[in-house]
Amino acid sequence: MNEALNAINAKYQAYKNILGQPHANGPKQLANGWWRQQYVYGAIYFKSGVGTFVVYGAICKLYFELKADSSFLGCPITDELPAPDNVGRYNHFEGGSIYWTPATGAHEVHGDIRAKWSKFGWEKSFLGYPLTNELATPDKIGRYNHFQGGSIYWTPTTKAFEVHGDIKKKWASLGWEKSFLGYPLTDEMTTPDKIGRYNHFQGGSIYWTPTTKAYEVHGDIRAKWSSLGWERSFLGYPVTDEMKTPDGKGRYNHFQGGSIYWTPKTGAHEVHGAIRAKWASLGWEKCYLGYPITDELATPDGKGRYNHFQGGSIYWHPNTGAYAIHDTIMFKYKEYNCEKGQLGYPVKDTEGSPPTFLTGNEATFLKSYFQKGDITWQLARNMYEVSWKTNMPSLF
Repeated sequence: MNEALNAINAKYQAYKNILGQPHANGPKQLANGWWRQQYVYGAIYFKSGVGTFVVYGAICKLYFELKADSSFLGCPITDELPAPDNVGRYNHFEGGSIYWTPATGAHEVHGDIRAKWSKFGWEKSFLGYPLTNELATPDKIGRYNHFQGGSIYWTPTTKAFEVHGDIKKKWASLGWEKSFLGYPLTDEMTTPDKIGRYNHFQGGSIYWTPTTKAYEVHGDIRAKWSSLGWERSFLGYPVTDEMKTPDGKGRYNHFQGGSIYWTPKTGAHEVHGAIRAKWASLGWEKCYLGYPITDELATPDGKGRYNHFQGGSIYWHPNTGAYAIHDTIMFKYKEYNCEKGQLGYPVKDTEGSPPTFLTGNEATFLKSYFQKGDITWQLARNMYEVSWKTNMPSLF
């Protein structure tokens, strides 16, 4: 008792003008060897072998609002001290800390969120000072603190990770942890190419660069992008979120170097370059080609490229360009071994009669033009005709 009284009185002499008069009931012995003396404007805590510590002002006010030493914070283990940046003030407690600045007020941090914040450098980091106490998320699963420069989110399964800047804004615009993305699984990281930044989340990822800004990718489209090499692939960074297609059947993300389209039936496939431009000119998935059923692939002869679609194919060659072949014509083209055969590559899109067959009406007449010949199909006769641009004989 005397040790506690002497220590508390000695500390009080140094803070008398700040603390004001003591409460009349004197020091109170607490659990675990602690003593507490309250004053008009603060309190002094003592424990033998640990030390004597003072709390006062805005930090003390919050501390007692949180139930003081009976709360998760426990007893103070430092005096109120100036932060290293000389802007704010803080007390460390057995179970956490309270930080204060004139601009932010006093807020507590504790547990894994505090540990994450300390790892970045406390208030000297990009996160700055806390703007909230640790709070429960609306879904009641996780916890978070907002800071001047970002936020730290925690759940028992994901642990604590920070989000900030444009990536945080994108996540917020989608509904925070209540969105399909869920909670963060990484801090914001630098991409391997050193150009962009990203956070992975439970349900997807958000990628950002100074030129593309922040967009999300998730599900099978993200898996396809990953399989191609993420942002280091020819696709580069996303330039849209995952969007619903105009026909309402599929989903897509556009990227710097192409697009990935997905439906439940076709899965996720990429289109890019001249083949993508051709598909776009025909009306994307709303045209007779429908959705891609392959990525862009090299032709067996090693000279060209192609994508197969639900309703046909687009072939490209550096000498001929990119042209679409209706699935009905593709049936016969395959009999002639496609580009490796006698016909070569297409040199014109499939034409139809009536011309509106491209929008979905049934065709009665189709014709495709190739390097060495043409294929014609007529519905009325259900027949194909192959004509040659040289004196090659017909095989029919």
